[in-house]
Amino acid sequence: MSFFTPNTESFSDFYEKGKYILAWRIALTFSLIFSVILIINSITNPSGVFPIVLILTTAVIGIFYLKKYKNVRIVFWIFTLGGTITPLLAINFIPEYTHFVDFLWLPTCILVAFIGLGKKEGFLFVILDIIGIGLFYIFSLNNHIEILQPKSVLELSSDYFEIVFALLIISFVLQQFVQFQSHAESNVREKNKELKEQNNIISSKNKENENLLKEIHHRVKNNLQIIISLLRMQSNEIKSDEAKVYFQESINRIMTMSLIHQKLYSTKEISKLNLKSYIEELISEIILASSIQQNEIEFSIKNSIYEINLTTIIPFGLLINELVSNTLKHAHSSKENISILIQISEINEHIHFQYVDNGNWVPPTKENYSFGLELIDILTEQMNGQKQLDTSSGVKYNFTLEQS
Repeated sequence: MSFFTPNTESFSDFYEKGKYILAWRIALTFSLIFSVILIINSITNPSGVFPIVLILTTAVIGIFYLKKYKNVRIVFWIFTLGGTITPLLAINFIPEYTHFVDFLWLPTCILVAFIGLGKKEGFLFVILDIIGIGLFYIFSLNNHIEILQPKSVLELSSDYFEIVFALLIISFVLQQFVQFQSHAESNVREKNKELKEQNNIISSKNKENENLLKEIHHRVKNNLQIIISLLRMQSNEIKSDEAKVYFQESINRIMTMSLIHQKLYSTKEISKLNLKSYIEELISEIILASSIQQNEIEFSIKNSIYEINLTTIIPFGLLINELVSNTLKHAHSSKENISILIQISEINEHIHFQYVDNGNWVPPTKENYSFGLELIDILTEQMNGQKQLDTSSGVKYNFTLEQS
């Protein structure tokens, strides 16, 4: 720490610290330089002393204020107001003085305003300078040209000294701006590096979690397959055909969930399934488990929803299982060939699902309302859906289901 570099321990923010140092150095430099300029002009040009005294006074006040209160914003306001109003007063009311340096102080104050105060304040001083310079050109310039007299070597030296000083101040302010920008870019690079490292960690964790989830789905699928195998072995010991049918229906329901887990551990995006692929495989498995020949069944799937989430696919898969199982159970008794049509689309963020077959169905009543039909109602309600049933020609279900 030196007199030119003040104590900045009370500042934790880099930009506030930089602004404080900038204000301190400007105030200190102005005080020293304009003290010399004041002495020279007191001898060579007494009429031009007044604006110099104003600038010097402003700089000295700024030093004491910064030292006591460390309030940078107030000091920048004092600098920019004093440094703008003083040259504007000089060019409009001191016609016998050359004003080359005044036109350098005005953009200097604009730079200080932008860096020390902000964008709005910077533009405010731009407008103020435009007005003041406009008044000078309209009312004062011609008179200034008429009365301007040649200057002595000492006066020229003083003017040149002040111009050089103004250029140095501009350079210093611009250097401070570049330093701020470099620090900001360095911070951005550092933050980007940290974010990249964090993203790599997160990606690695996500990959690890995804692999763990796939392993869980794989094990669940294997466990369900074991249950299915045990149930099939048990069904071989059952004598009643009706009981075997119920057993097979239970196996199909377990198989529906097993197939979901099988698809999940084999897909890239574990949170979603390819809907059409799943339905095709599910229906094929149901047909394969039945006593009906593959060539006796035709099914067609028209689907405009490519993927479906895990929360929706489980009840939706069970719903399709019940519908297809009912078709195989009831439609085959009256038709040589079974035809199934499934159409799925999305309407107003809801799933519109139509299921049609060509069997001769008996309209459901309280007496013939089976567990499978009850399960269809339960699954529809679970998905906050509605259904319409038409059995006048085969069966035609229309579902409107809510996606979870």
